[in-house]
Amino acid sequence: MREPSTEDIYGARHNTIVIDTDLLFRIADTAEEEGNFDVARLSFERGATLGSVECLIRLAYIFEAGLGVEIDKSRAMALYQRAWRLGKSGVAANNIAILYKEVGNHRSMFRWFLRAAQTGDGCAQLDLAKCYLNGVGVKANPQAALACLQAALRSPFISENEKDEAEIMLDAFAIRPA
Repeated sequence: MREPSTEDIYGARHNTIVIDTDLLFRIADTAEEEGNFDVARLSFERGATLGSVECLIRLAYIFEAGLGVEIDKSRAMALYQRAWRLGKSGVAANNIAILYKEVGNHRSMFRWFLRAAQTGDGCAQLDLAKCYLNGVGVKANPQAALACLQAALRSPFISENEKDEAEIMLDAFAIRPA
């Protein structure tokens, strides 16, 4: 067995070019942090074209938030949906739910929070609990809300603020003496 040549490693022998999408992501992330949104967008676009779910999500956010571009929620939605189809990303599902919430489509919002929660996203579990408690996008169901709050607290994918909010909501379920 022979050692691989530099042509093999870089793909010249096979007429292919290997591009590291993780490197593109890091370049784009650094550019975004520095406020260089054109480089960020171009690098995220390149990574997205190569199938990087993470690049797709960040590119979607650029259009959602209008970072160096006009705000384009429709384009952001399409990119988040593509990220979902490619990688079943909880982040993509959660962001899709938020976009539906912004336009008042509560049924679709609920379904996307449910998808995000099924990936282990504790933030989505908290949002589901709120939906179940208030009957938003789904029939009110306090037992389902309670289960969602408990799942949110077990999830490693929840911020400290959201965890605190879930604990406060869970305390409201405690039986109080009359």
